Amino acid sequence: MKTFAKYAVSIILTVGFLYFAYKGTDFPRLLDILSHTNYLWVLAALPPLLVSHLFRTWRWEYLLRPVKKDLRFRNLWSALVVGYMLNNLLPKVGELVRPLAINKLERVSRSAAFGTLIVERIFDVLSFLVMVALLPLFYSGPLLQTFPWLREAGIWITIVTLSGLGVCVFFMVNRETVVRFLEFFTRHLSEKRAKLIHRIAHSFLDGFLFLKDPGNYLIIGILSILVWGLYIFMTYLPFYAFGLTEKYNLDFGSAFVLQTISSIGYMIPTPGATGSYHYFTVETLTKLYHVDAELARSYAAVTHAVGFISITLIGLYYFWIDKLHLAEFKAKDEEPELNEIS
Repeated sequence: MKTFAKYAVSIILTVGFLYFAYKGTDFPRLLDILSHTNYLWVLAALPPLLVSHLFRTWRWEYLLRPVKKDLRFRNLWSALVVGYMLNNLLPKVGELVRPLAINKLERVSRSAAFGTLIVERIFDVLSFLVMVALLPLFYSGPLLQTFPWLREAGIWITIVTLSGLGVCVFFMVNRETVVRFLEFFTRHLSEKRAKLIHRIAHSFLDGFLFLKDPGNYLIIGILSILVWGLYIFMTYLPFYAFGLTEKYNLDFGSAFVLQTISSIGYMIPTPGATGSYHYFTVETLTKLYHVDAELARSYAAVTHAVGFISITLIGLYYFWIDKLHLAEFKAKDEEPELNEIS
């Protein structure tokens, strides 16, 4: 029932966002716009997308190095794109399968890998918050009057993110305190179950070991900037496909604003941000830049489709050649007793 409720909520959110994004659409005109779109500019956004994922893979390698050295980049890439592929099909499932995939391919503890994914998400949200803070440099219009919820959302996301980062640092610096807490918590459990909980907890904390090496901070920060810079470039190139640069004078700064606000769609649990990305993209283009509604909806549909289809196909390819089966993940992995805790 929990699984059904989770996916039911995701479907409702997807349908709801799509409804509000495309409510009142003149579909004949939208199809006419799509038929006259210069798709070469749309396809030009693919290389930045793929390179951004390569930089993500490289950043993940730095996070995992304290856990295991000499990781094969190819296997890290495979686990990453398979995770994103599954996120496109089932919301947030990829976050669970990615540690399982790298466990099978590289024998990395899945608990440690999951810990690095939490850190990765914190980095992404911190990057997003920096971009929100920089929005006034790229848009001088009534931003908060148009999106009054942006300030409150930014405050709450900041609180949650910094709290999460603080907890990670505390756990890493006070690892012995965490161990003593676990000993108190598990003292009434069976020896087998207590040892299992301790092993998983230690593996999870290993995912934060990179914090002990400040020498990695700079390269991780640079890779994060490169990832988001490529996202903005990927947002900017399709402007030419729809004539947005000529008709509405949209530039790289406009792409920065659009990328920042549309990123909120990826924080909402819909498959591959379907619906949520469309809604925030259409709202940004129409309300901030007064782009024609059908043109904005066409841009949202095409840019989302390019990213969604390409990553899904690449992920399916690696899922197939690496023989990554979901049933196998459940039946055989590094920590087979994991489900016994519950």
